[in-house]
Amino acid sequence: IDTRFIEESYRLMKEGSALYLFTRWDVYPEWIEAVKSANFTIKNLIVWDRIMHGLGDLKGAYAPQHDFCIFATKGRHILRGNRPKDVLRYQRPSPVDLLHPTQKPIKLIRHLIKNSSDKGMFVLDPYMGSGTTAAACKQLERDFIGFEIDNEYVEKANERLRQCNLKNFFT
Repeated sequence: IDTRFIEESYRLMKEGSALYLFTRWDVYPEWIEAVKSANFTIKNLIVWDRIMHGLGDLKGAYAPQHDFCIFATKGRHILRGNRPKDVLRYQRPSPVDLLHPTQKPIKLIRHLIKNSSDKGMFVLDPYMGSGTTAAACKQLERDFIGFEIDNEYVEKANERLRQCNLKNFFT
């Protein structure tokens, strides 16, 4: 896995900011080490219960129904609202609705954004994929900066944002 963006994210983020990093169970130790090495403080390992399971080895492994999300901070971060739980239940998008293989439900991303930012603040997403974070930011009146290197997903994210009456933010 390529963890180089984590140090750059730490450099760019303001004191008191939060990092949410989704990962699979089999590589999360590498991500934990990279997050710690960049000087973030790891606060929780959040579990996203996708409600519906994924594929994988259909006969030789348990059906994967969850992902991990590393929650870390740069300095002291204060969560908004009531104290959230570290198990989040949001149904993953239906396979027919997926624009990206690791797409998250917009309700899940909205929940995380609301817990860690206020209107007018910036949200950074270094792996924009289908633009879920950007769409959630616009719904919640946050600004965003996002990066995506795969032109196929840049096109899909731009189309999604056009449907939200937004101009192209990805090039």
